[in-house]
Amino acid sequence: MEYPEEIEEFNERIRNAITGKTPERKIWVTSLSFYLRKAALSVYLGTFKYERTGEMLVGSVLHEWLGNAVSGDDIEFEAPVEYPLDEGWKLVGRVDAVKGDYPLEFKFRGFTAGDEESPKGPEEMEEPPRLAVEQLNAYLNMMGKERGYIYVFDKNGMNFKPFQVERDEEQFQKMLRRARVVINGVKQLEEGRFPKWIKPRWKRECEECLFKPICDAVESK
Repeated sequence: MEYPEEIEEFNERIRNAITGKTPERKIWVTSLSFYLRKAALSVYLGTFKYERTGEMLVGSVLHEWLGNAVSGDDIEFEAPVEYPLDEGWKLVGRVDAVKGDYPLEFKFRGFTAGDEESPKGPEEMEEPPRLAVEQLNAYLNMMGKERGYIYVFDKNGMNFKPFQVERDEEQFQKMLRRARVVINGVKQLEEGRFPKWIKPRWKRECEECLFKPICDAVESK
């Protein structure tokens, strides 16, 4: 029997769930800024939505506060975006807000008054966080937009500073190559093989990783 496309897609999700495979073939933009083996394990095990640190949860509360404080018909919050990859995979994300033609990302951070070499607040920053630029640039390319803004907030005093970010297609292509690494890692996991070849860029990426016990056990053999 032939089924409508929506029903067949749902049937495939059930088959994948029964066999222990990940039903959704998607990679989150934010995961590509970090250790790619972790991203592959996260996709394979379906744990991404549970991997939230205390600081991330605080950020979520502040995002919600900001959305309620400045909401209006002219701005969309938590705008979903996606970009097709190979073999049915897609790159997905959520832009913090879209105002007209401009995607916006909100970053909340603390500032240490006692550190003379660090900025005391957003107004003293000369550039936005590198990872924030990388993620916003991905959204610009996925949405076909030329410019967006990163708002850095002091989570204590709530001062803020916006930074303009121009679309960089070459940087986006690098991110797509990282996404393909994750896809290959997931394929190996589904075949019962562990992607040892995906290495961390920095040792500290492993220190508080949810999957560190798994990697340690596999690599000790």
